[in-house]
Amino acid sequence: MKKINASGFGKPIILVVFMLVLTILRPSSFLTVGNLSNVLWSISVYGIMVCGTIFVFLIGGIDLSIGSLCGLCAVTIVKIIRYFEYSNTGVLVGILAALSVGILAGMVHGVIITKFRVPAFLITFATQIIFLGLSMILTNNKILSCLQPELFTAIGMKKIFSFPIPIYIMLLIALTSWFILRKTVLGRYVYAVGGNAYASRLSGISDTKITVLAYVFSGFTTALGGIVLASMTQQCMATTGSGYETEVITAAVIGGVSLLGGEGTVSGALFGAILIGLLNNGLNLLSVPSTEHGLVKGIVIIIAVGFDALQHQEKFRSWLNQFKMKRAREAA
Repeated sequence: MKKINASGFGKPIILVVFMLVLTILRPSSFLTVGNLSNVLWSISVYGIMVCGTIFVFLIGGIDLSIGSLCGLCAVTIVKIIRYFEYSNTGVLVGILAALSVGILAGMVHGVIITKFRVPAFLITFATQIIFLGLSMILTNNKILSCLQPELFTAIGMKKIFSFPIPIYIMLLIALTSWFILRKTVLGRYVYAVGGNAYASRLSGISDTKITVLAYVFSGFTTALGGIVLASMTQQCMATTGSGYETEVITAAVIGGVSLLGGEGTVSGALFGAILIGLLNNGLNLLSVPSTEHGLVKGIVIIIAVGFDALQHQEKFRSWLNQFKMKRAREAA
């Protein structure tokens, strides 16, 4: 009888167990459509961002500027809407402008990293400060409200079949990223560059183009996250996106994405984001003091990462046994 490999079920098992525990502890408040909708809504911004930033992680890169860039894009759309006196035209122009800012930022990152051989950590750390500074200048370090028009507020608040629009945007971006990585040549090139850039160059793959495209897509999803965040909060300030880079990296790592490149999936990254959302929601439902949230989240994250590491070890042992059996047959 063929042995069933359960390693692929590790992440779903963690989610099911976690949800089961919360359901038992809070049966009347956790497992409801309204609450689960709120969980997905709360993670939608960094869920959108991680589905694009995963391209950067897969090529072995890093982007520390996504939090500040998210804030800058939020400031961009709000400033333009206010300039156009809260008209629908301002919303459309603002969306295009914010997306352009994100794409341009990604392109700049990719070009500097590939052409000038500046480490991704250094350039994105520098642009993180630059983007925050630009946001401070544009807002004069004040909070800018934007409560209208309805076309803008609907992006972050309107519901379709009991679920807010940001959830659908997150799922659309996730499906797009999954399709690119799993079903296209570009996706195979991304994994190849992250696995071994030198070998990929010998195979005729342009790691320069792949790197630039990875950072451009990361910039695009970061800008989209900024637009959604501005609509959800109906305001912006210089520090709007501060801290989101930590949430994105944490979600990716929990989801099994290697920061060294070449390994990880969109579903895994999204799993990490959902687990963070469920954890935050569970702590609130259980009335855990906010001062203890960091401790509890850290412990759960260590458990999740450790469980995922065990799954990878099981896969490696299975591959090693198959390799040994093959060599034994060849020797015989």
